[in-house]
Amino acid sequence: MRTTRPVPLPPESPCRAPVSPAQHGIRFTELAVPTGTAHHMPLSIRFTGDLDRTALAHACAAVVVRHPVLGSALRELDGEPWLVPADTVPHLVIEDLTETPDERRADLAAESLRRETLRPFDPQAGPLVRFTLVDAGPGHRTLLVVAHHLAFDGGSKDILVRDLAAHYAAFGTGVEPDLPDLEESEDAERIAREAAQAERRVGLAEIRFAGEERVPPAVTLPGRRRGALDGGTGGSVPIPVDDELRVAVAATAELLGVSTFALLLGALHTQLWRYGNERATVAIDLGTRTAHSRDRVGPYVNELPVHTTPSADLTFRAFVQALRADLRDLYPVRDVPLGRVVPGLTPRLALAPVSMSYRRRTSVPDFAGLPVSIDWTVFNHAARGDLHMQCLDDPNRLALHLHYATDALDEGAATVIAGHYRTLLRAIVADPDTPLSRLALQSADERERMVRDWNDTARQTEHATLSGQFAAQAARTPESVAVECGSTRITYARLDAAVDAVARRLRGAGIGRGDLVAVCVRRTAALPTALLGVLRAGAAYLPLDPEYPSARLAMVLEDCAADALLTEHDLLGRFPGRADQALLIDGIDGNDGGDGIDGAGDLAGTAEIDPAGADPIAASPPTPDELAYVLATSGSTGRPKGVEIEHRALSNLLASMRDVLACAADSVWLGLTSASFDISAVELYVPLITGGRLVLAEDGETRDGRALLRLIRDRGVTHVQATPSGWRMLLDAGFEEPAVFAVTGGEPLPVPLARELRRRARRLVNAYGPTETTVWSSTAEIGPDDDEVTIGRPIANTRMYVLDRHLAPVPVGVAGDLYIGGDGLARGYRRLPAVTADRFGPDPYGPPGARLYRTGDLARYRDDGRIEFLGRDDHQVKILGHRVELGEIENALLAHTGIAAAAVTVREDGADGPLLVAYLIPRGAATPSAAELRVHLAATLPRALVPGVYVPLERLPLTPNGKLDRAALPAPPRLRAVEPDPADEADTPADTGPAAEITAIWREVLGLDDIRPDEDLFDLGGHSLTVTRIGARIRKRLGVDVPLHVFFETPTISGLTSAVSAMRSERRP
Repeated sequence: MRTTRPVPLPPESPCRAPVSPAQHGIRFTELAVPTGTAHHMPLSIRFTGDLDRTALAHACAAVVVRHPVLGSALRELDGEPWLVPADTVPHLVIEDLTETPDERRADLAAESLRRETLRPFDPQAGPLVRFTLVDAGPGHRTLLVVAHHLAFDGGSKDILVRDLAAHYAAFGTGVEPDLPDLEESEDAERIAREAAQAERRVGLAEIRFAGEERVPPAVTLPGRRRGALDGGTGGSVPIPVDDELRVAVAATAELLGVSTFALLLGALHTQLWRYGNERATVAIDLGTRTAHSRDRVGPYVNELPVHTTPSADLTFRAFVQALRADLRDLYPVRDVPLGRVVPGLTPRLALAPVSMSYRRRTSVPDFAGLPVSIDWTVFNHAARGDLHMQCLDDPNRLALHLHYATDALDEGAATVIAGHYRTLLRAIVADPDTPLSRLALQSADERERMVRDWNDTARQTEHATLSGQFAAQAARTPESVAVECGSTRITYARLDAAVDAVARRLRGAGIGRGDLVAVCVRRTAALPTALLGVLRAGAAYLPLDPEYPSARLAMVLEDCAADALLTEHDLLGRFPGRADQALLIDGIDGNDGGDGIDGAGDLAGTAEIDPAGADPIAASPPTPDELAYVLATSGSTGRPKGVEIEHRALSNLLASMRDVLACAADSVWLGLTSASFDISAVELYVPLITGGRLVLAEDGETRDGRALLRLIRDRGVTHVQATPSGWRMLLDAGFEEPAVFAVTGGEPLPVPLARELRRRARRLVNAYGPTETTVWSSTAEIGPDDDEVTIGRPIANTRMYVLDRHLAPVPVGVAGDLYIGGDGLARGYRRLPAVTADRFGPDPYGPPGARLYRTGDLARYRDDGRIEFLGRDDHQVKILGHRVELGEIENALLAHTGIAAAAVTVREDGADGPLLVAYLIPRGAATPSAAELRVHLAATLPRALVPGVYVPLERLPLTPNGKLDRAALPAPPRLRAVEPDPADEADTPADTGPAAEITAIWREVLGLDDIRPDEDLFDLGGHSLTVTRIGARIRKRLGVDVPLHVFFETPTISGLTSAVSAMRSERRP
């Protein structure tokens, strides 16, 4: 049963005054963004003795009389917000549960308190406080006070409880409560002095916050969902602090000469930095009470950001002492709203995604001897940002809570973050002289799970090399078809004989173990024959794509130091000066005793080979630690790097893919990838070691989706591997094959593409791996209902770690550098020992002698151990499955005489996939045309490395330290060439609409005579109060209520005119 205890108020109590800057900021935020209950400030007092309800009702009324702002409402007078008396006077509401059954009282009481906490305020009607007593019987009477932030802050809780207790104790005694006097008279001299001081503080704040961003950058947190919104519904988890830790925190703060608040804030900054936030930012609440306002209830608080840039070798002692100095420098400007000195600051509930509040309390006021317990931290079920740490420092406890936005984090992620903070606090108090990078953040169990459990991949795999496995398979199924290409069908026996013939010819030319043979063969059955023949001869192969420019082919041959070239007669022209050194695969004939493989003929006719004539060494397969192949990859210096892969690594890959992709003798693989692309090894060799069939697409078919689809259907293909770009081509051609096992990799797989592909295929596996770790290092099967894409878990005998710059595991959900170890690691880069040493190093978590490869990719762990790929940490990208060093393209552009400077970046386009964009600074007055640049680049670069869009600039954007700022490069017009289209430059008549009236309003409010339609409101000195005034006048004169977010999205007269015109049009019938 709900009853009220209204108490008459004296007539002199009402509040009537213009709102303060703090109150204006609070109301402005409420109008600009959804705030929910974020501005509700609850506290509860539990009475365990005989409570006098009447005395409590009078105490509540007396508090409102003493602090009239609690009984006020916010109204607009002449376009300005004012506080005026509310229509309803605040009074005590009693919810009596004493008549309800005992077993239901606790639940009903909790529900009543929660409901009152969440019940919305209407600031325009008021009042701004509610008093509710939930009476569930003796010992269970709880007073809930909920005030709106317009009239309240954290310090107001202390003042209100003190005053409430004093009035409760004084009730019926005839004695006035002993409370500090509140100065009511207007001291003109004091007001003028404070105004002058405030202006000086604004000047200091302008210096301190120069360069502050209008919108703070997103924060990296474990488990943070992408695309999360600011604020909204919140959850809360505690950070357990026992007495031992509480005492240690206080003692450590004293030892370091800092406050407990500074130590707790320093720990939070350290935690954010360890999560990968190079510049850690925490918004903190700063009290702004003066001698005049220290005993008044109201929003005497200001939020300001604190930025730090921790470094790895800095000790916590040094870090927190520097932070203490920074906080001291912040104190003089504590009452300057950030929006006053940062024009155009985007309205938000908190100035940064992470914020912190700290309150120290000394004692509980006396309610006439009545035993009470006070919960100062009642949760309002809202989120100010992604994360807010609430700290309550009582004499006998340190209560820490993490409030989190449920849109950004779930309870599990928030609990992990809370656990990390507690672990970090323990590490700090144990030794504050520990460098920040070595302070423990994760528990030992967490580290063990990531380093050991998630890398438990040891498996017994084939010791035989690829060459030996293929020979054994050919012996088991000699009459089965091994390769189909066009009209050619080759059995295992005939392919084995052709491979043997190639091996014998290579051996006859002096090629054997330790040698490297460059192979440049068209997409016919000669391709797998040549590659396997090189391996059987004991040598390693270097695949070359016949479509590469001659200059590129020559560069690869030179840099990789190939010992021989195996090619076809009609490709000799691609290798000027090397014709006399080439071995030709044309017309292989086992009875040919010549020095080379030459002549013309069909590979299908090579089965008549005399086994007795085989070179004896060809029957002795290479060992697992010998070289299998060298693959040329893009290099940042402009020259390719040769990655050396050993047989052990190749055999481990093939065995893993055989199992993961469910390959057997009835499997039919489509071979569509260039041999110079490492993933071709899977589609070429997995079918040939499992008794399956390889359907090799010819040169004219690999880029034709319809031709490939015909092959899939006509030849009964069961397994197709392609990059996401390749799959888009197949889907566009009508791919819908429920019998096909789809494999994708080489580029990030977008979720929409994954969904569509999974729907049209039997199964879908997303694979990941750099060339340096032998094609694929991890796989993830994408289920029919999955709404996310990961790169899964490591394959057999492979270890993957997500580490920080000091090779320490980063927490689950935090971005880090991806490292790979295990059997798949390359030997290194051919003839590049320094580069090898830079990218390959010791594995601190593996067996003795184990190595790690630094991929240069960013990734993070999911809770279940799956790994999520986040992109490159350098300027290396993948386009159409090709790994591209942007520096190589930039160097090629700079080789053009008409280009003075160049930058290349990748832009994502949902329709067509990644797009290479070149930004150019011309040398001289004329800019080379796009067509001219494409021809220039095509002479030295593969087709995939030639940008599709060219954008001329006057200068390239630079970071403060003088480096190219790729993030600041402008978004290009889609597929625009260097020459602008004259039609793009044509003027379009503007629809002025209400422009004249809006211009007049801007001039009035800003006090400026001349304002251009394209000038930014905030560059002209506008701020939140300016926006409110402009909005009020537009509403009055034009009859349109412009949402506040419009001012921040289009802060110009022309933009605002368009918005107002659109809103007017929507209202017309």
